Amino acid sequence: MSSQKKCPDCGSLEILVCADCGFILTEGLLTTTYADEEHLQEVTYSRSTGQNEQTSRCVQRGVKRVRDLCKVLRLPSLFEDTAVSYYQQAIKRPCFSLVSLEKKEMLVGCCIFGTCRQHNWPLTMGTVCLLLYGDKELFAKTYLCFLKELALDVPTLSLMDMVKTHLNRNGCFHICMYTPTP
Repeated sequence: MSSQKKCPDCGSLEILVCADCGFILTEGLLTTTYADEEHLQEVTYSRSTGQNEQTSRCVQRGVKRVRDLCKVLRLPSLFEDTAVSYYQQAIKRPCFSLVSLEKKEMLVGCCIFGTCRQHNWPLTMGTVCLLLYGDKELFAKTYLCFLKELALDVPTLSLMDMVKTHLNRNGCFHICMYTPTP
């Protein structure tokens, strides 16, 4: 009986990836250079493919996306820094690290939305979804998961509070609240 492994799909004797049909038997350990093979140094799959670099590039793109959206919304730099910090914390969590690009985009919005709510800044979920071309239901689910994962206590704003805050920030509150007497 042969001690060599065979591909269960086509019977080939290739060990890591079947050259005949492409079936992956195991990720195992790979060598990537002649020098590695000469010295019998094994290189793990993640090192040989740069998978760790890919993760950091993904985080870098997410951070850039948070910063860009903060600039579009003209948020103070403190808000931007807080939102970036939230993104960096959240993306490491299993519920956000291996998800669709759409959900990662919603996470960007959640970090900004949560930051704005903490500072009583008048930003609505609808505005965030509009800017991200996102589904409101997916945003709401992602936001609740975001709050739970980071254990954030974020106040909710009533519509009246949001209108007052928005008008105060734009210097219109005293004008709009004036009602002439007959």
